[in-house]
Amino acid sequence: MKLGFRQGVISAVVFGVVLLGLTSIDPRVHDRFVELVHGGGGMSPLGDRLGDLGTALWTAARYQSIENAPLLVFAAVGTLLTLFMLKS
Repeated sequence: MKLGFRQGVISAVVFGVVLLGLTSIDPRVHDRFVELVHGGGGMSPLGDRLGDLGTALWTAARYQSIENAPLLVFAAVGTLLTLFMLKS
């Protein structure tokens, strides 16, 4: 595989894991994700549902990072070190 394609796949997988983690932890994100997947139960356009999900994700990430700052720093440093280890 080309290096750029492989990094893109890794980025997509990491985004999916973060989304899954926030979806399982934060009830606001879970509700917005269910609305997105199941059609929102009404006539709301897909763009509006995606915007609501993005807002809920951003809010959840901000509050989770404030409440769990030491864990967030540890996870970020661990991820960077793992990526550097795999790259070399």
